Amino acid sequence: MEIEEIRKQRGLTQKQLAEQIGVSPRWVQKLEAGEIKLENITFINAIKLIRALTPHDDEKQIARDLYVIARRMLRENA
Repeated sequence: MEIEEIRKQRGLTQKQLAEQIGVSPRWVQKLEAGEIKLENITFINAIKLIRALTPHDDEKQIARDLYVIARRMLRENA
């Protein structure tokens, strides 16, 4: 599932998501458009993105998502 789809399912605008992550709305636009690749974002922004897009009642899913992203980022930067 694409980030834009998840964001919309959560009822967030690009501006709201950007505020939760601490980035500009343009950054979110570029991420959704594929101009910024997930593997190239900072780990802290990846964590903030997952937390913003994951329902707060699903902490186990957040942990799984963080683990997958961390492994992917480490593999691609090795």
